[in-house]
Amino acid sequence: CGTANLWDILVNHKNRVEKVIIAASMSSYGEGKYQCKKCGEVRPKLRPDSQLTKKDWEMHCPLCNLYAEPIATDEEAAQNCNSIYAITKKDQEDISIMLGKVYKIPSVALRYFNVYGPRQSLSNPYTGVAAIFMSRIKNNNPPIIYEDGLQTRDFVSVHDIVDSNIIAMEKEKANYQVFNVGSGKPISIKGVAEILSELYGKDIKPEITNKFRQGDVRHCFANIEKIKKRLGFEPKRDFRKGMKELIEWSKSADAVDYFEKATKELKEKGII
Repeated sequence: CGTANLWDILVNHKNRVEKVIIAASMSSYGEGKYQCKKCGEVRPKLRPDSQLTKKDWEMHCPLCNLYAEPIATDEEAAQNCNSIYAITKKDQEDISIMLGKVYKIPSVALRYFNVYGPRQSLSNPYTGVAAIFMSRIKNNNPPIIYEDGLQTRDFVSVHDIVDSNIIAMEKEKANYQVFNVGSGKPISIKGVAEILSELYGKDIKPEITNKFRQGDVRHCFANIEKIKKRLGFEPKRDFRKGMKELIEWSKSADAVDYFEKATKELKEKGII
């Protein structure tokens, strides 16, 4: 892979690289952490189809089957990858931290949560939910939401991502460490759609399908205490203000709505 080729060059060829920062991903966690009133902290696996077909969307404790409340996911949580993308991101950080230690090349893995901001593609239906919703709304189509829309994610501005990279590059305390980079604040997918419609000034309500896609997690948001305490990082961009900036930038960007095409492909593959 590209990461292995990079490390082959770093280890075996003369270069001036002083530190490697890996763009890791929250996707490697799979489901986030949960709190069960009876059993304490738990990490449920993906919800089975038998549960989802009953429209029972929330997570059950894997030990006692009671409903469990989502809590922030920290870096010590096991990486329960449930997609090829997640596996490759985990492999990238594992390779880089391991080889960095062996060859004494400082390396850092930053696990980004849901990144948004100017210059992201609004026409790629796999680029992220905020951009997908924007392309739908710009074309006067309702955002399509799976399940009940109350599933949550952690959205972080690309400006905060840049700040985290600069801090990780400059501080030795970051070396050979893994850090979550997010806002630490969960936002429902339904809430994202409603905020975007409001900011666009359009009376377009999201379409809640009450259907599910295989492999989707219910809740996952970042515990960012480690990067705050060790590196002094603090996210500065408010989600609503960040969406306003993205909308302003999008006025001059193409936004072709490929959602229906992507949905058809997923249906043909039996994913939804």
